Amino acid sequence: MFKTKTNIYMLYLYIFFAQLFFDRALWVIYLGDKGMTYGQIGLLEAFLHLAIVLFEVPTGMIADLYGRKISLVIGNIFSLLYGLFMLISGTFSMFTLAFLSMGLMVTFHSGAEQAFAYDTLKNENQEKNYTRVMGSMTALALLSLSLAKFLGGFMADISWELVYGSMIFTHILAIIPLFFMKEPERDKTEDIGGRWYNQWGHQFKLGFNVWKNNPVIHQPVVLFILASAVMVIIVFYGQEYFIQLGYSPVVVGAVFTVEGLLGVVMAKVAYKVEERFKFFNILYYGLGLFILFFGLFIFASDWAILLSFLFLAQLFSLFEPIFSSFVQNLLTSNVRSTFFSLIGLMESFLIMISFPLFGFTIERTGFTDGFAGLLLIFFVTVSVFMVVQKVKRASH
Repeated sequence: MFKTKTNIYMLYLYIFFAQLFFDRALWVIYLGDKGMTYGQIGLLEAFLHLAIVLFEVPTGMIADLYGRKISLVIGNIFSLLYGLFMLISGTFSMFTLAFLSMGLMVTFHSGAEQAFAYDTLKNENQEKNYTRVMGSMTALALLSLSLAKFLGGFMADISWELVYGSMIFTHILAIIPLFFMKEPERDKTEDIGGRWYNQWGHQFKLGFNVWKNNPVIHQPVVLFILASAVMVIIVFYGQEYFIQLGYSPVVVGAVFTVEGLLGVVMAKVAYKVEERFKFFNILYYGLGLFILFFGLFIFASDWAILLSFLFLAQLFSLFEPIFSSFVQNLLTSNVRSTFFSLIGLMESFLIMISFPLFGFTIERTGFTDGFAGLLLIFFVTVSVFMVVQKVKRASH
């Protein structure tokens, strides 16, 4: 029990420091100040997700095969490189190195934190508390990001060097809790012999078999990936969108701070929502509300646009811990990071394609038409997918 509490508390501390990205609400503005166009910004984000697409599954398998702590330590090193490259960059090629580093950071973190928490609880037969712990992890990450966004706005008014220098310092601090975390016992993938790539190939097959053998997760996973990709576009291009609506960088930072603080509340109450409602009811009603507020985000007046953005973000903050718990309950510990890396792979592949396309589109059509087109594509894709799923179920 003591080891469980120590692991969870150290994980919380690590997450808090590891999420202090002081440029999170401002990096689009920073790149604009450095002379990058919307199209170039879109390409940089695409490079980030290209790194994720290429390395997401291999790094997830590293966490399952060799340990979650190893994965988190390596990921934090790439966080430091991101801050360093952003600090010294002034050209598109140097910014590319920064975003590739950020992509690699994401891949080493992806699934490792959740798997570490779930297996720590599982060792003490406390899996039922996972949604609550995951909610606390999400809440802490959002709280940390909110603080970073709030402080980042003031730091940026002083200098961009302060923004990225502070980020490097806090990510050095993030390494400290990792030394106090004990790797939880986990199911080990059987050794099939041969070279290392044979073992990795076998690990990939185990992850794919989870998808193949559990059709119940198809709809939640696909809808989660689609909504997540849309939210990435809304959040990051929303920075410049709000600037064009007449808001200052400090106000934009404040809006994203409020979004993060509300997300803390949503993440903390997620387990109560999970206890009260069936998972698929949460999924379907949440999808309907997501489409409704996305429409308001595009076509409402200025103040309602801000409120719609806040509601969209809260829906995602509420659903993510519930979704993670639903999927984790279907996994064995030797494939947890691998399968969530597969989810991350598909999500990043979609963002890699859509993010720069959206950037080039709004350069020609403007934000309103760009977001309207995105909503239409999302609605049609979701509708077609759900109809296909219904036909498949009816035929079996």
